[in-house]
Amino acid sequence: MYRYRRKLSLGLKEAEEKFKAKLEEKGYKVVLEFTPSDVVKSKVGVDMEPYRILWVCNPKIFYEMTKEDYEIGSFAPCPVLFYRKDGETYVAINTADDVLEIIKEPLEVVRGVIEEL
Repeated sequence: MYRYRRKLSLGLKEAEEKFKAKLEEKGYKVVLEFTPSDVVKSKVGVDMEPYRILWVCNPKIFYEMTKEDYEIGSFAPCPVLFYRKDGETYVAINTADDVLEIIKEPLEVVRGVIEEL
């Protein structure tokens, strides 16, 4: 399995702040933040534990990757998940191999919409 997940002994906000500070030390930044649990609440009316996605990027490395494959933006910046489940805080990253079967149907829908353009 290519997933890396850690259970943390920190609260969600504290974990995110510590993560961001450590990233900065390595030349990376969070370039986008998204809270799907808020969208689920507003659009579906369902409460779920906090779920955040932070997109991490090193602009210089991203630029170099685009020289090899200009469409690398489908995978980079790298999404890092921070979430609470059963009262515990987790941080995780996934690779395409991990999630391909899970996201197959939504990918096919999006591919179909692209075909219709």
